[in-house]
Amino acid sequence: MESRASPTKKGGFDRPAISRRSCDQCRARKIGCDRATPCSNCVSARVDCTHSRIAPKPSTARQRVLVSEKYERKIDDISRDVSSIKTLLAGLDLNRAIPAQTSQEQHPSASISSSPAEAENLGKSRPPDRAAPPPRWDYSAHIIDFVQSIIRDNTSVQADTEWISTVTSLKSLVNALGNPHMTQSQQPKPHEPSESIPTPPLEANVQILQWTRDHSQDYRVVWICRFLPLDVFLDICNKVYFRVEDHTEAEFLIANSFLSYVFAEYAVIHGDAKSQEYCRFYRSKVGDGPMKLTLLATPCMELIAALALGAIYSVEESRASQSWTLISTAMTLCQTLGYHWLDSPKDNRQHMQSDLFWVVYAYEKGLSLRLGRCSGVRDSEVSLARQENQHRSIRLGRIQGKAYDQLYSPEGLNTSSATRCKVANGLAQELQSIIDETHHEIAQALAKSADMNSDPMKVIYLHCDLVCQSALTAMVLRVLPGSQGIEVHESCLTVARNTLDLHDQCMKLVNRCKDPLLIRRYINWAILHTPFFPFSIVFTHAVRYSITEDFDRLHRFASSFKSESSHSEPATHPYRLYELLSKAARLSAKVRPELSHASASLSSSSDFTMVDSEVVNTVDEFAVTDGAIGDESFQIGDWFHSNQQFMRLLHEDVPY
Repeated sequence: MESRASPTKKGGFDRPAISRRSCDQCRARKIGCDRATPCSNCVSARVDCTHSRIAPKPSTARQRVLVSEKYERKIDDISRDVSSIKTLLAGLDLNRAIPAQTSQEQHPSASISSSPAEAENLGKSRPPDRAAPPPRWDYSAHIIDFVQSIIRDNTSVQADTEWISTVTSLKSLVNALGNPHMTQSQQPKPHEPSESIPTPPLEANVQILQWTRDHSQDYRVVWICRFLPLDVFLDICNKVYFRVEDHTEAEFLIANSFLSYVFAEYAVIHGDAKSQEYCRFYRSKVGDGPMKLTLLATPCMELIAALALGAIYSVEESRASQSWTLISTAMTLCQTLGYHWLDSPKDNRQHMQSDLFWVVYAYEKGLSLRLGRCSGVRDSEVSLARQENQHRSIRLGRIQGKAYDQLYSPEGLNTSSATRCKVANGLAQELQSIIDETHHEIAQALAKSADMNSDPMKVIYLHCDLVCQSALTAMVLRVLPGSQGIEVHESCLTVARNTLDLHDQCMKLVNRCKDPLLIRRYINWAILHTPFFPFSIVFTHAVRYSITEDFDRLHRFASSFKSESSHSEPATHPYRLYELLSKAARLSAKVRPELSHASASLSSSSDFTMVDSEVVNTVDEFAVTDGAIGDESFQIGDWFHSNQQFMRLLHEDVPY
């Protein structure tokens, strides 16, 4: 303790040595000591200058290495715990799924932020699509049970190359569907960042807006102008992209959505590659738009239109849950502003509000049926006057709402079979009227196709509408009980077969355009959104009775989804899934030939007439025999919910 440092110790060379510590008296008085013998302070005070002997304090070796190892172990433990939590969260919904919840979609996180600042921070910290968990894969129980039975019975068939390959693929499919962790490597397709696409020049915007004004009667332009009038769209585009005045986030989404649709229409008509790039740019803006909308913003017509357009975009990108969040919010705002209580519109703004409400109404009813959820508005609450020439899409939405409420909702399933058959009869007749109108409009469009100034895409869009209408008709007629031991009514089976044929024709028309966006839109609307149940109806019947014509229909349906990149898609891609099911249906005839029947004994009409009024009007007779079927009758509720699961397998965020 006599020196501060020693030359023999590391670090002691740059500090002066201390010859002696302070004396006891100076330390007790807490004054400076000159360390003399005796020190000057003790001499002045006339006291003895003493130094107590202090035992040296033993130095202990520091455990720096051991402490570091301990912290490293803790960090490793924390890392493993975080990874486990991520895995549990990713598979949480699949692990807790129960039969009573099979009709419910996974509740998404709110797509609308509570404030612009929060939305901006959320967008920066976690991009919604890149960081989102993998899509929830689910399946239809009766179809997967059938696939498993094919796998179990494969030993009874003489093995060949096709058989072994198909059974192996079916095993992989069942494993992928049964084990949620096997699909977690399949990330949902993210929004394409707008920074990676060249910004369209203002001259291109001016030209496309002028083209839209010149083609204001084209089918697609008329469709988007059901949200807002064309002049309003043009004013909003000028405000956003020509800096006429400040704009809101809702107006920004409206402008980008409008420009994306008109550029897409111009590109598909003229085959213009630049317009396709411009469409991609504005669609990327639409994809990010809903996150920037404020949840507690003042309700207004522009905000409702932005939410509705965002919902349409979500459907086209296979995001049903996000679409439901947006469209249900739009319906809530419509009710808040009293759009559903408007008297006869007296001015242009009231006409705009009325038209916007009916657009939201139609799409909200459609998603209600698609997801198996109650609509946010009942028809009895809508006092808005209905026009005599109301657009058929609005009437179709009303039918979709009734189909869920009166046929497939828990309340509808609790009604008697006779009541459901009566409702199905009425809805089928209404759908037949809409289908007849669509056929008539197709004939008119074909008659005008020779005119160079006519709308070249109208026929294709009408065929797409026809597929959706026919699929809904098959779904409604599925309620009718079968006869002569057949679980499906003959009219339902005929409509389902015709719908598959219509889809085949429509896909040929769409593929001729060679526009990937158009193909994706058609599949998402006609197959995934409608929902498309005819495949399940024909599939079940073909497997039971080994109908060769139906096997061919199933094969054509599956082949229609094939794309050049299908080999790189996951096991649950539509083409991959439908192809395996189509092969499984054919192989079932080899596994159980004793169930085969002559296909000629069953009807396979290809007439475009969807509903035979004489057949459907015999509802009471079928209702009486329904009770005699007993336990062997097909439970409509189970059929509906299992098909909902099957559509969810294909719908949510599936890459095409």
